[in-house]
Amino acid sequence: MLCGQSGVCGLLSGKHIYIIMALDTHMVNQRKRSLQLSLFLVAFFFLWTLRVTLFYAVDESIASPTWRAAYSNLLKLVVWVLPAAAFVYVLRSAPPAKYLGLSVWPSRRNWLLCNSVTVAFLLAVTLFETTVRKKCFSTAIFSSLPVTLLLLQLLLPPLLEELLFRGFLMTELLSLLPLHRALALTSLLFAGIHMPYWLAHGATTRAIVINGGAAFVFSVLAGWLFAKTASIWPSTCAHIANNLLFSMLAASNV
Repeated sequence: MLCGQSGVCGLLSGKHIYIIMALDTHMVNQRKRSLQLSLFLVAFFFLWTLRVTLFYAVDESIASPTWRAAYSNLLKLVVWVLPAAAFVYVLRSAPPAKYLGLSVWPSRRNWLLCNSVTVAFLLAVTLFETTVRKKCFSTAIFSSLPVTLLLLQLLLPPLLEELLFRGFLMTELLSLLPLHRALALTSLLFAGIHMPYWLAHGATTRAIVINGGAAFVFSVLAGWLFAKTASIWPSTCAHIANNLLFSMLAASNV
């Protein structure tokens, strides 16, 4: 169709140019965000691998299990959470507590949905572990460990891990990828961060495959809970419940 007025053609061309420039700017920003996140993850994996391999002798030199757990949690805070918060504050110019989902509280409806999904997941895990892997429950862990140690082992680590892998990483990846890809990549990285410790401390290939698969599957659940609510609390509660379940099942084999 011929343009009757050159001004209309000029206006349309201007709009097209603006759209193209906006798309180019968006792509540049996405590449920049992706590069920043990649560099952060490389540095994080490098530091944490050193911590659980070369420098794990420090943990073994601490005689008290309680102080050892406190030291481990302190390192997670320093290596996992504080760098993520600084990254958000400096590079994303956002309040870390909100960006990481720490200050976001889900609605009652979302809590009901998340808790229902979590309970269904834990029931499925219990059925698998008790029927296929022939495990049974034991509450020995509650009588054999001090309350302080239980809190340090079962409550704090899930929160610290969720802040990084769901609050930080899922938020970053959801700005770059569709939900299913963000879930898959987060879950691969979540399973991967446990690999150096397992490899360095003599885990068998079978144990690594089983534990890695369990970590991946749980991470998919936790990532979905976070994506649904933008809050760290449903996934943290699920993480605590999952760890508690496996602790009771593991105690039955001791």
